[in-house]
Amino acid sequence: MGESILDAVPHERNFSFAKHTTYGCGGYAETACFPRTEEEACKVLAALDKSGKRYYILGAGSNVLAADGLYRGVVVCTSRVKYIKAGSAPYTVRAGCGVKVAELLAYCKKRGLTGAEFLAGIPATLGGLAFMNGGAGGRFMSDCVSSVRIFDGKIRELANKECNFTYKHSTMRDIKCMILSVLLTLECSTPAVVAKKISERLKARSALPRGKSCGCVFENYCGIGAGRIIENAGLKGVRAGKAYVSREHADFIINGGDRSADVFSLIKLVKSEVYKKFGITLKEEVCYIGDLDDSDG
Repeated sequence: MGESILDAVPHERNFSFAKHTTYGCGGYAETACFPRTEEEACKVLAALDKSGKRYYILGAGSNVLAADGLYRGVVVCTSRVKYIKAGSAPYTVRAGCGVKVAELLAYCKKRGLTGAEFLAGIPATLGGLAFMNGGAGGRFMSDCVSSVRIFDGKIRELANKECNFTYKHSTMRDIKCMILSVLLTLECSTPAVVAKKISERLKARSALPRGKSCGCVFENYCGIGAGRIIENAGLKGVRAGKAYVSREHADFIINGGDRSADVFSLIKLVKSEVYKKFGITLKEEVCYIGDLDDSDG
């Protein structure tokens, strides 16, 4: 990988996925590094690509399931690539990939910028949300993203149209790259109005299931909520080991133990049963780290 790069950035051996994902399970990675700037992130990725070493880019760990065994590679954590500043155009904001939703909304509330409140309560980074065009309440990141800065061997700024945003998808999922930052276009408002919208959104999310999960596991199917399909298949409350389908929202799989294998087994079971009953193949939103069919990762 290049020892000079590892020496230059904070790093950690035996990185625990259980401690860095919302599912709270998974094994360990050989090494994790924590670039602090976009420049450091580019240098780390360039060195990893040159070495051919396996790596995974991890944000807040809110939409991933890591294998229980050893991940023989490097985790590149975006958590320290964190800044928020005004863009060059009016009401635009540039935010580093490691900025969390709550941090962005605190900035917006203070400055009276509206348009991103629909993200309130999502435990994710902006890089991760742009990557999968995440969202809530019928709105998505693509609604407020002006452009996305990526590194794919060179630094590029992709305009919204170039990102090819669709439902839970973007160009960035199809290419080997790292999202460095996002440029958001918002609107002028007042701190009080923004605070009210954030509060309303958080109240709406308060009914979601509690417990260790990644949120919704499956994408909606042809406009029909995956949770409704799973419920109609009679799968609420179904278990695999200590993982279970929530009785409050069937698209949530709750991890009641410490094994990713249980969660993965249940995901496969739900997919299989839904296909048997309705001929529908559900597609996961959750991203996998390592080989979940292999306990060694």
